[in-house]
Amino acid sequence: MASRTARVKEGRPAERRRRRSGCLADALRLQLEACREDEGLAAIVVSDELGFCVAHAGGDGNHDELAAQLPMLADPQRRSFDDEDGALPPGDLAVATFSIEGARLHACTVKEPDAASETSADDGEVLARVASGFTRLLAQ
Repeated sequence: MASRTARVKEGRPAERRRRRSGCLADALRLQLEACREDEGLAAIVVSDELGFCVAHAGGDGNHDELAAQLPMLADPQRRSFDDEDGALPPGDLAVATFSIEGARLHACTVKEPDAASETSADDGEVLARVASGFTRLLAQ
């Protein structure tokens, strides 16, 4: 395989992605996983307007529960986080809503427990990256 420098000299751009998939569901998951790893997050979850999990990366297996709550968490009038176990305080979550071809999706990032006070990047930037990746992948 040609090195990055050799590919650029030949006029071929360097491949920036490490992992790819021809399957849409796997591609969405890989995109979320790349965002999660780059930002040091515990999890990223994307749900539809009904609260069904569209894709997720990381986490401890509670992605379906979080996905079900995302439509409520994304609505400022209905926002009340009631986590009986105290596992996910509201400060550890960032939620954004975006639309793709008329469908509303909700994305949520969950910070690592020990990184709750640290910020590697603006939550809005991470969520914008998730929305951009989904838009690009679903448009194909």
